[in-house]
Amino acid sequence: MQRSNILLPLGVLALGAASLVGCRGWTSDKPPVHLNPNMDTQEKAKAFTKNAFFADGLSMRLPVEGTVARGFLHDDDAQSRGLGADGQPTQDFPASFTATVAAAERGKDRWMVYCAPCHGRAADGKGTVTTRPPPGNYPIPAPSMLDARPRSMALGQLYAAIKDGVNNNNMPGYAAQLSEEDRWNVVAYIVTLQANNPDPQAAKGARGGVDLSKLSPGEKVYNAKGCNACHSVDGSPKLGPTFKGLWGKTEQTDKGPTPVDEAYIKESLANPMAKVVTGFPPVMPPVPLSDQEAADLIDYLKTLK
Repeated sequence: MQRSNILLPLGVLALGAASLVGCRGWTSDKPPVHLNPNMDTQEKAKAFTKNAFFADGLSMRLPVEGTVARGFLHDDDAQSRGLGADGQPTQDFPASFTATVAAAERGKDRWMVYCAPCHGRAADGKGTVTTRPPPGNYPIPAPSMLDARPRSMALGQLYAAIKDGVNNNNMPGYAAQLSEEDRWNVVAYIVTLQANNPDPQAAKGARGGVDLSKLSPGEKVYNAKGCNACHSVDGSPKLGPTFKGLWGKTEQTDKGPTPVDEAYIKESLANPMAKVVTGFPPVMPPVPLSDQEAADLIDYLKTLK
């Protein structure tokens, strides 16, 4: 009798426990219980949803007119754009930047990542991209930073080339990859390389490069606009036809024989693909020159007999 009295309560308890374990809850029209509802019901706006807080009902708001995001003011033209007070490329580093050994080392690190593939690890223009065999190579050679033209460039020009690219995006800009400071770090590295690798053949300028002030107007255009990267003036072979003896010559092009005169030169500068010289790759980008610069270059070509 006592035994059965004990088993009955135990059976009831076991049945109750099984029921509780197997129960997954019940349906209810009431909202869930939130012990701490603050994070679930906080006021917020969801993108592309209506928001009654604003009169126009838009959740996504435009910035207040005249406001600038933190770190994006760019009010120092020398630092942000490489321009001096006269609006021309600055010859020196901006006052906000100090070209220290650490800066040059950081510039070297960034150079190896973004610049070396084309310009070479030694900045000699012999990067993997331009030296691998065709057809996988890039046909337009990247200049060596140790050549005369890069040595003569204002520091602001080097900075702008890194920031904005050159030759109609033949070299793209790296503003998205490199911060303002890192762009100047790369410039510091370039200047350090140039200082430690003097060019005994170059006329001495402010940084050991070509002194453009001593050149004729046409020679300045030839050097400053990068014509010398692909066209020699001494008859030596390069990516494009030599300028020596070019004026007055009849070139064989994909459109037939073409005399080299003023019209041809101007057309070749504005639209290089209009007539491609036979035996040379169609890789020249348009070269935007002013009327005066074009006239000066043509005058220079006439002297290269």
